[in-house]
Amino acid sequence: MKFKILIIIAVIAVQSCKKEEMAALDTKFRLTETLAKEKELADVTIQTVESELTLTGKISFNEDKVARVFPLAGGFVRDLNVELGDHVKKGQVMAIIRSPEIAGFTKEGTEAESQVRVAEKNAQVASELYKSGNISEVELISSQKELENAKGELGRIQAVLDMYGAGSGSVYPIKSPVSGVIVQKNIALNMELRTEDISPVFIVGDLDDVWVMANIYESDITKIKEGYDAEVTTISYPDKVFHGKIDKIFSLMDAESKVVKARVTLKNENFELKPEMFANVKITYKEPVQKLTIPAEALIFDKSRYFVMVYKADDDIETREVTVYKDTGKLIYIDSGLKVGEKVMTKFQLLVYDALND
Repeated sequence: MKFKILIIIAVIAVQSCKKEEMAALDTKFRLTETLAKEKELADVTIQTVESELTLTGKISFNEDKVARVFPLAGGFVRDLNVELGDHVKKGQVMAIIRSPEIAGFTKEGTEAESQVRVAEKNAQVASELYKSGNISEVELISSQKELENAKGELGRIQAVLDMYGAGSGSVYPIKSPVSGVIVQKNIALNMELRTEDISPVFIVGDLDDVWVMANIYESDITKIKEGYDAEVTTISYPDKVFHGKIDKIFSLMDAESKVVKARVTLKNENFELKPEMFANVKITYKEPVQKLTIPAEALIFDKSRYFVMVYKADDDIETREVTVYKDTGKLIYIDSGLKVGEKVMTKFQLLVYDALND
């Protein structure tokens, strides 16, 4: 009887263990049908590390397309045809100057024309006299030489007047040598101009493209090279990104600010970028190292550590701790914790993490 009781107890114990095992199997984590269909995964890859560096700077003229206009002769401003900020075309008259110096050249030109006419008459008479034998060949050559000298002097004076753009009288125009915008104006109506002044009366800049002069601090000089991509933003247009490349890094360091200048040339079709605007310049470049890479959305931060959910099957998902080398906002470069070819969850990973780690 006792033996039968022991057998019954043993059978009950075995059945109890099987029920516990079945219950454990029933509670094993598995993605729901909806999550399984809508989950998103990403492969762990290895890539060259891309870094970003944001520099400060400001917009400036393209100095290759800026013209500084000086008065060619002293005088007084008779007419002023443009104002600061006006668009001008190449050859457009910006001001008219009344100049005693030009009046002197004009007078010399008139006198030179008279001298040429006299010399031509004398040479004609000398030629006739030489033919009739009344003067020597030396005298003929002398008259011809006087004519050549008179014409040379007239040509010199006409070249000077052409250089000034002056006609008859005492005035000459100041014309724009390039098409662009009046970005500086140091001239006023009736103002006296002197050729010894070192300041230009106008500065005309072509704003079809502009320079962004970015500041590279000493610690970052080795990180940036010519040809790197640059994204430029300004306070005036915070949501607009202007794309360009670093086309020049200057060799000299500013003694006061301790920065080296890097230049980015940008197209400025709508003239949105104006000289002296402040700018932020984001530079992207590749580091000489490769790292495991996952999308940024796959990373989970909890308890001061980083985790990812490594997916093998809907019922086989592992919580894996990783160490981060760099976070660019789009990509995460991993130092350790993953292998190339593994898959990580990029959607519903937080739900799965909470379910497995509560």
